[in-house]
Amino acid sequence: MEWLNNLLNHFALHPEQLFVLLFVMALSKSTVLISSVLPPASVMLVAGITVSQSSLHPGLTWLAVALGAMTGSVVNYHIGQLMGHTRMVARFTAKHADKILRIQHQLQKSSVVALFTSRFIAVLRYIVPLAAGTLRISAAKVYAVSLASAAAWAALYVGVATGISAF
Repeated sequence: MEWLNNLLNHFALHPEQLFVLLFVMALSKSTVLISSVLPPASVMLVAGITVSQSSLHPGLTWLAVALGAMTGSVVNYHIGQLMGHTRMVARFTAKHADKILRIQHQLQKSSVVALFTSRFIAVLRYIVPLAAGTLRISAAKVYAVSLASAAAWAALYVGVATGISAF
């Protein structure tokens, strides 16, 4: 456990590195390619937030987590846009065009609710922005909703890890 004490002391002396670490942890928890191979990222993120209490203001901790989460959603959205141009997706969409049009219409109609609430459900956190990119939902809408949901999600995580009164 000496290595853990050394690591905690290191981050206590270098809060800017801790800020970056929290950003990367939130980003990885929100990105489809990374989150699927990591150990339970929730545990890692809460541990990182807990460590940050001694060297970062809860507001900065929240900012790091919110920016990382929002960036993850935006990355997933753009991966979805790129996937929409592949042959595999084109074949799938051609085969199921009527269903996809219904889904696209439904997602267009309720995309704000779907994007916002998906942030709080593990697998949907990256699948819904991915689908929004594939279906060409407005980038401005995805960015705005991702920012709002990431801010709320980060406040929840930071509030639980640091104690609501500290935040």
